[in-house]
Amino acid sequence: MTTETGRDAHTMVIERLEREKDLVTRLTELLRKELDFISSQDVESLEESMPEKHQILREIAENRQEFHATDERPVPEFAEKIRGLQQDLVMLWRKASGYNNLSKSLVTGRLQEIGRQLEVFFSGCESGYDRQGKKSKGVSLTVNTGV
Repeated sequence: MTTETGRDAHTMVIERLEREKDLVTRLTELLRKELDFISSQDVESLEESMPEKHQILREIAENRQEFHATDERPVPEFAEKIRGLQQDLVMLWRKASGYNNLSKSLVTGRLQEIGRQLEVFFSGCESGYDRQGKKSKGVSLTVNTGV
């Protein structure tokens, strides 16, 4: 039998799960937009979207910190609702994780591509030796012609 306190606790659990579901849905939308920004190489929009994404993650963490579970078993109506919300959350988190992993791999690939393009430029900037025979960090701008 569920007490009034148990009912309140289960109602709060449902409210917290629904709040998290809303937040994760919004996070998933932002991650999807992030993929669009990355694929179109729109760095400014990508940077502008970051604070909102971080705020949602903080809200999810706060929502979870305030959570207090009850030891009482929920009545079937609560149990079914809680189970449904938990399953929805699992699916949403998987979707968000997939978008996030894809986003990370696209950014990593782009950074590696930029690194390869810059490698040619920086390969000429290796350390050399100065006129006294000591190792120098910069490349001498004079060209020894052997004359």
